[in-house]
Amino acid sequence: MRKHGALWLVVALASPVLGDRAEFALGGEDGNPWTTPLALEGEEGGFYTVYGSDGQVVRTESVGTSPQWIGADTLINYADGAMTPSWVDPNLNLTHIVGWDQNGQSQVPFHDLGGNIRVTQGENSAFMGMTLPSTLRAYDGDRTSAMFRIFVQRVGAPPGVGRGFRNNTITNFGAEMPINRIRFYPRLSKTEDAHIIAAMAEPKPDPDTFGEESFAANFLEWYEIGVADNSVPIADDAFAVPKGLRWHKVISSAGLGGYRVSNDSAYSILRSVRENLDVVVDFRFPLRHIRWVAIRALDPVRDWEIAEVEIYGQGFVRKARYLTDILDFGQPINWGKIRWSGQRPPGTQVEIRTRTGTDHNPHIYWEPNAITGEAEEISFDEHFSLPVREREPPLYDRDHWSFWSPPYDFEDGLRDHAQEAAAWADGTVLQSPSPRRYIQLQVTLFATETEAPRLDELQFQLAHSLSASALLGEIWPIEVEDARSQRFTYVVSPDFQTGDTGFDRLEIGTHTQVDTVYHVKIGGVEVDLAAFPPQVLTDRIIVSLDRKLSSPETDRFKQVEVAFQVPVLRFGTEFAGWVYNSDDPDRIKQQVQPGNATFRYGGDVLAVRTRVGGRLLTDVRVHPNPFTPNNDRVNDIAQLSFDVREVVARRPLQVALYDLSGHEVQTLATTQIKTGIVEYSWDGRRSDGRLVSPGVYIYRIRLDTDEGAEEQVGTISVAY
Repeated sequence: MRKHGALWLVVALASPVLGDRAEFALGGEDGNPWTTPLALEGEEGGFYTVYGSDGQVVRTESVGTSPQWIGADTLINYADGAMTPSWVDPNLNLTHIVGWDQNGQSQVPFHDLGGNIRVTQGENSAFMGMTLPSTLRAYDGDRTSAMFRIFVQRVGAPPGVGRGFRNNTITNFGAEMPINRIRFYPRLSKTEDAHIIAAMAEPKPDPDTFGEESFAANFLEWYEIGVADNSVPIADDAFAVPKGLRWHKVISSAGLGGYRVSNDSAYSILRSVRENLDVVVDFRFPLRHIRWVAIRALDPVRDWEIAEVEIYGQGFVRKARYLTDILDFGQPINWGKIRWSGQRPPGTQVEIRTRTGTDHNPHIYWEPNAITGEAEEISFDEHFSLPVREREPPLYDRDHWSFWSPPYDFEDGLRDHAQEAAAWADGTVLQSPSPRRYIQLQVTLFATETEAPRLDELQFQLAHSLSASALLGEIWPIEVEDARSQRFTYVVSPDFQTGDTGFDRLEIGTHTQVDTVYHVKIGGVEVDLAAFPPQVLTDRIIVSLDRKLSSPETDRFKQVEVAFQVPVLRFGTEFAGWVYNSDDPDRIKQQVQPGNATFRYGGDVLAVRTRVGGRLLTDVRVHPNPFTPNNDRVNDIAQLSFDVREVVARRPLQVALYDLSGHEVQTLATTQIKTGIVEYSWDGRRSDGRLVSPGVYIYRIRLDTDEGAEEQVGTISVAY
């Protein structure tokens, strides 16, 4: 991966003067480049620019980056200032060695992926008293050198009795590549074997790159080719295997057999040949997205060699990902809208996500107590000073960081070039919480073999000033009946300090259309709804206050209360809220945070749940919840467990998952059960094997008894 330090930012932050333009541009002709040099320790991460209401630059300020997080890109192409998935040229050999890692092992990067090649016996290693020749010469681009193994005759034994050495070469591209061809061959003579060289398919090697002596008789007669994708639990490096991963399986009690992919279930064997007659093996197969390619030489008695291993592919990579540094703006920032320009051809996809935080690292590091076994928090430095095998997977710091937002709708965020850019009449609301000091952006591009999406530029709208220094809200009741219209009371308590801009609008997301707004109160005094009518939309209400709240002396902690009636159609509905000024042309909204907004209620939350009951199915537990099935080996699996009580004979049980529209996503179990503790796991995939989109999913546990069916319903949240 290419690791970035800071992005060099051109960010405009609105000053407290209304009408000032505030935006951050990344990509495009006038924006900041998507990539920048790696920032050295202690250097500034970039700068932002403050513009006045006339569009002129007022000043520039520094932007920092987290010292404990470095952004990365995977298979991204940045041609013409845009961002697209990389294209694999069918004539490009993807295995040519271009460097060496700290352990002296070869690296095979493609767009700085950090891939590598590993071999069974190592480079110039000694084995059982014999010095073996270089095993990486099959990847050095030199057709006059070779990797080979020699049959060793046993002293005193009849001719042909001895030991031959089986050998694996394993190519790790570092990410999935579209592969459809593997070619390898021994050292050939440019004169004696000219006919063989001339018959080789494109890309044809230059005959002058071969030597004078022919070793065509040493072609590989017995071999296997295995492949694996990103899903395998194999570490990148045998010298640094994190917990939860492993190195390739070894089939030998002495550990001397090497990693043999034919015995490793993580690999799919594409080809197994025992009587190969081709001097040049040119194996073509339907396009597969592959990270690992293993070639296992199996000839037990013949001398064999491989001068070059060449691996080819074609088309766009299936998945490319871009991740910024954690950007530090030095103080809490109000994030407004986000928008972009780009193209999304049919069959392709662009997923843009954000997350925000109040500190510089979204991870909590820990290790088990040596005596009690309980988790004890440790520092970043302590965690990374441990050997890789002893490091526990970090926990997500949900108290200080939001989870990744759901992907923004691509069409909703598209730049409307018919509108004036400075007016921000286009774009979509940035969904991550604010005010927050830190923000991070993730872009994932999904391509087909022949079509790829393109992101030309991306912009944030943001504000330096706050509507209120603190903004707590809660809703009551927090437990209701499904699908019934329910009266709710929504309370917001602001804390103002000097310099806060205040607000006169409160927007509440209700998911479904509100039936009635009963009252709006400020400090217990009702607002005249005839003079200040609330705006009722299909999924929210916008409440107009009769004055702007902003004074630290008179408006601090003055509660805004809204009573309304709306049906709750799903478990775990969150009534998110935002405030803003109606006379702010940018309409940058500050999000309401759940908390103790009033002593009258004890929920301190903005989410409600339906009633869950039953005497036979009890104590339903989901852990972790939310979970993140993004294949990083941290919280990839959700465990759903519950107790079945007072069921003596086995009874039918079904556990299924649904999306919020009621469509079944996955059936976890259809079985017979009796009293006991039951547990099932979900890897975030649908029944057809595809990963679900981030969001809230409903689990339904149904137990059939002689008296009828009992059910438990709840939610599992998926975040990336």
